[in-house]
Amino acid sequence: MKKGFLVGLILLGIVLGFSSLIEDIQERGVLRVGQDSAYMPLYGTDYNGDRIGLEAEILQKMADILGVKLEFVVVNWDGIIPALLTNKFDIIWSAMTITPERAIKVNFSIPYLTVGQVIIYNNNKFETLPSLEQLKKLDNLKIAVQLGSTGNEAARTIFPDKELLNFDTIDEAAFQVATGKADIMVFDSIYAYNLEKKYDQISVSDELISKEDFGVAIKKGDFDTMRWIDTFIRSIKTSGELDELIQKWIVDYQPEL
Repeated sequence: MKKGFLVGLILLGIVLGFSSLIEDIQERGVLRVGQDSAYMPLYGTDYNGDRIGLEAEILQKMADILGVKLEFVVVNWDGIIPALLTNKFDIIWSAMTITPERAIKVNFSIPYLTVGQVIIYNNNKFETLPSLEQLKKLDNLKIAVQLGSTGNEAARTIFPDKELLNFDTIDEAAFQVATGKADIMVFDSIYAYNLEKKYDQISVSDELISKEDFGVAIKKGDFDTMRWIDTFIRSIKTSGELDELIQKWIVDYQPEL
C-alpha cells in the first residue's frame, strides 16, 4: 500500500514537472506556426512579404489572446509533420486534413473547417468535365498533384493507372493545368475556387468527390494544450468571428493577379 502510494506521488511529480506547450509559448513570447508556402484564401504572402488569409487572421487572434508574437515557419508540405516532430515550430495550422494515418503521428484538434475534394480542369481541353468513369477511360490523362496532399491520395485511389505529375506546391500543380501540360488536378474545394478566379483556363467541377475536416496538429501527449486549442476554435465559431472571416476571405476575396 505504501509502495503504491509512493509510486503515485512520483508519477504526480513527473506530470507536474512538465509544462504544457501553451505555457512554453507564453514564456518564450512567440507562437511558432508551421505552414507551407500558400493555400489562399486561407494563407499566403502578399507583395510586402506579410502573411495574409483567413488562417493568418485567426492565428493573430490566438497570439493576441496568449499575449505573444506570431511567427510563421514555412516548409514544404511533405515535410511539415516531420518538422513539427523535430520542434521546428509549435503547431501546424495549415489547412491540414484530419486523417487516421496522420493521427498516428500527431494529435488533432476538433475541426475548424469542412471542405471537399473537387476536380480542377483545363476548360480549353474539356468544354464540360467528363464524368469520373469517362475520365478513367481516357488515354494519356495527365493529373497534376501536390506532394503529400489528400488530393494526391484521392487521385491515386480514383485514377490508379493514370500518370501523376508531382509538385511541391499547389500553385505549381495548378499552373500545369492552366498551361495545358496537365489535364486535371484533384484538390480541396476552397483553394480550387480561388484558382478558378486566378486563371481563365481553369474550371472546377460542381461535384465533391469526397469531404474532409481541417484540424490543428500538435505533438502527441499534450492534452492541456489540445483542450485549449479546442476551446479557442469553439469560441471563434460561437462568436461568429469565423463566419465573418469566411465571408471576407472565401466568399468576397479576389486574388491578386
